[in-house]
Amino acid sequence: MVSISTEAKVGLFVLVALIILGYMSFQVGEYGFGLKKGYLVSVTFDNVTGLEKDASVTIAGVEVGRVDSIGLKDGQALVTLRIIPDVKLEDDVKASIKTHGILGDKFIEIEPGTRGRSYIESGGEIAQVEQQADLDKILRDLSTISSDVMHVTASLRKVVGGDEGVANLKAIIQNTRELSENLNKVVEQNDEKFAIMVGSLQNAAGEMEKTFAALSNITARINAGEGTIGQLVNNEGVFEKLDHTVASLEEITDKINRGEGSIGKLVNEDETVDNLNASLKSLDESMEGINSFVRRSERYRLFLNYTGEYRFDTSDSKGYFELRIQPNEDKFYIIGLANDPRGKRSVTDTTVNGVTTRTEVREKDEFTFYAEIGKRYKDLVVRGGIIESSGGVGVDYFMLDDNLKMTFEAYDFDSDRDPHLRLLAEYRLFKHLYVSAGWDDFMSDEGNSSPFAGVSIRFEDDDLKYLLTSAPIPQ
Repeated sequence: MVSISTEAKVGLFVLVALIILGYMSFQVGEYGFGLKKGYLVSVTFDNVTGLEKDASVTIAGVEVGRVDSIGLKDGQALVTLRIIPDVKLEDDVKASIKTHGILGDKFIEIEPGTRGRSYIESGGEIAQVEQQADLDKILRDLSTISSDVMHVTASLRKVVGGDEGVANLKAIIQNTRELSENLNKVVEQNDEKFAIMVGSLQNAAGEMEKTFAALSNITARINAGEGTIGQLVNNEGVFEKLDHTVASLEEITDKINRGEGSIGKLVNEDETVDNLNASLKSLDESMEGINSFVRRSERYRLFLNYTGEYRFDTSDSKGYFELRIQPNEDKFYIIGLANDPRGKRSVTDTTVNGVTTRTEVREKDEFTFYAEIGKRYKDLVVRGGIIESSGGVGVDYFMLDDNLKMTFEAYDFDSDRDPHLRLLAEYRLFKHLYVSAGWDDFMSDEGNSSPFAGVSIRFEDDDLKYLLTSAPIPQ
């Protein structure tokens, strides 16, 4: 295999970084800055906290103008927008202040109006406005979530730590392998199940024919005066009995109106009605608390991921098991394990006669662990924390509707050796299957550099529920 020098590796990495930076710069600068052409339209908000001059004005995510000026009018914020000339706004469009993510920049979002209506002329005003949410309340909620996550992280640290935690995680990996085998069996059995389903539909069609025949028979018997319904339709004596029944119902209604019996008290006594209303109100409050808890829990999403990689230079394999907790769309937490064939690196300093010797040892068959926090800004993800049992940072950039991901990681920083640098690209092949390729530890001065290729299986919490309920259980 051809050996690549350190200078060539650095040049390759810089070239890839410049390509990614150029692509991101093109995306950011697609409409340019300092938009001066176009016509002016004003809109009034109660509060524009965080909105800056030259902020973007978008329709359906496409920039169509910028904020020209922000002023004060009758105790409200008057915002003047400069719209590009070829974009016309209907007179019933709606304007609102949005944020890129939670901590991103503020911008103006315009919801299109009704086609065919008249357009707003230059100097006109947008009448319909959607006021922005209270940021202080959102920050308080985020603070509460952060505290909850700290408690969860502390609990996970207790679970993962020690030999018992490692054994439990090994058991989880083994269960995942068994789950994959069961999934393969389900796929193999699909053809047979489809044939059974077609047979069931044919049987159901036959049963429906029998049902229609039975209904036709019932209709004939009714017309002949048979049965209760037949007598009701054809026998006048049945109507006399119904008259007696109606008379009895009228007598019961009179008793209720006089306040006799439990129903009469409920209808006529205010105290009974008040007690019932109080009970119903208490029940409504309890249900509202339950609904609030369910809504909060539904915002959380869990992702389970297993990745296997093959390193070409060292001819060995490496596996990762990750659990991602995502409380909202642009924030997530990662915990996981990796079985590095090189083993876990540890450094020992020994001093003899005033001379200190540093020894590096690789402990084979040891697991390294992950504990990261990340945030997404549009197509860019920044994360950091513990990567393979050492401090590190990572950057991900998504392209092609999130089907392609470029990743760069740096960790295991040490003054006596180069940091561990890792560069890879991952592509979604199917819904749950991903393929990846890259270069691991490409700045290594210890001969650990190697290209690699890998395959990942990734499931969301809803997918796991389906698999667990569909997979056959061994008898």
